[in-house]
Amino acid sequence: MKLSKFGRISLALVASLVLAFGTQSCVYSYTEAYVFVTGSEYNQIASYKEDSDTGKLYLVPGNPHSSGGYNPIRAVLLNSGRYIYVLNQGKPTTDAAGNITWSGGNISVFTIGGDGSLAFQLSYPSQGLGSVRLALSASSTYLYVLDQYQPGSSVNVVTASPTATASHPCLNPRNGMFYPAGDISVYSIDNATGRLFLVLNQQQQNSQGTPLTYFPLGCGPIDFHMGSGYLYTAEGSDPTTGHHQVVYSYQANPDGQLILVPGGSQPVTGATNISVIGASQSGNYIYVLDAGTNTIYTFTASSANSGLLSAVAGGAVPNFAATTGMNALTTDSASQFLYIVNTQSSQLGQPNALISAFYITPNSGVLGPLNGQPFPTGSDPVCIFEDPSHQYVYTADAASNTVVGSLIDPRSGILTNLRKGSTFPTVGTPTWCLYSSNTD
Repeated sequence: MKLSKFGRISLALVASLVLAFGTQSCVYSYTEAYVFVTGSEYNQIASYKEDSDTGKLYLVPGNPHSSGGYNPIRAVLLNSGRYIYVLNQGKPTTDAAGNITWSGGNISVFTIGGDGSLAFQLSYPSQGLGSVRLALSASSTYLYVLDQYQPGSSVNVVTASPTATASHPCLNPRNGMFYPAGDISVYSIDNATGRLFLVLNQQQQNSQGTPLTYFPLGCGPIDFHMGSGYLYTAEGSDPTTGHHQVVYSYQANPDGQLILVPGGSQPVTGATNISVIGASQSGNYIYVLDAGTNTIYTFTASSANSGLLSAVAGGAVPNFAATTGMNALTTDSASQFLYIVNTQSSQLGQPNALISAFYITPNSGVLGPLNGQPFPTGSDPVCIFEDPSHQYVYTADAASNTVVGSLIDPRSGILTNLRKGSTFPTVGTPTWCLYSSNTD
């Protein structure tokens, strides 16, 4: 049988449509990851499903949840993807004498269900007060908590002194009073249950001759980063040396003990207000962000050098000039590009802010401004990460109460809007964000 010309055209059209719809039917979306955001306005944590095809976020039913304390400011995920630890800084109240009473500060443990749902389990007090950061060992064997103040004789109270003493060496210039130095609390983790167990300091004892329940630091702890067997800690000042804006290297032993590396004080030349210490995803480079001078410092670290940081030649570079307040950083999975979220931008103004971006020169690690930077995001971003599919970058934004997603070009590093909407509402006043790639 012969088909007319019209019949042949119709048959070809039908075949094309079948092929087109058949091809589309092979494209499907699934949950790429679960995204978690903490928020301080209502003391909450929420979880979202990330759509693999579009990057859109969908609130998991039953969310958000209470964070289990006051002012959740950080969270970390156990490598198994089964547990998430939320650091509640607590609520400070200062009396007329300058003494600070903290309430609602703890570490809350949540289990993560197969659908991304959260269930509160337990909470643990940190040994110190005014906790500011959390970190996990590479093996997820230990949890480290960075505390602004060492514990004193009164539970949940930081006492003030009008004069400098051995127990109160840190001057607060706002009220002229002296306070205790900071510390790191260490906990071992039961990976089967997520429970925490305090690790005692076997190197130092209290006046009663028993081991300290914490590892002492200097004044004004800012941030820390767990590297390859070493914990790098940024501090405001060291009362014993007089150094300001320093980074210390601590060897993180397999038994949980932290050992200060001899000569480990690394004054960051020119830094006036360190805001963040972080690293490339490869771990080859350590970055110290100085919000005071709007400068990025790049270091290398190796076990062969006892974990001490070495400044990269030419590694101090200015951030994008129209920005202030560097809050967080990340690199792409290949460690080719560095992204920094900035609190404000004189170029865009509120309610928007910017992501500044840099390429990482192979071998040398020197940073150079990325073509097309900076990139817009929400207002007052506080965190940034690349998702496990390496397609998307997300920030959570404290002033706009949003999560903003961007599409990342793996070759150029350029960020663009998601195809089906880039902005998603979230908990009030976000403080941190992270993801789990375990979606089983």
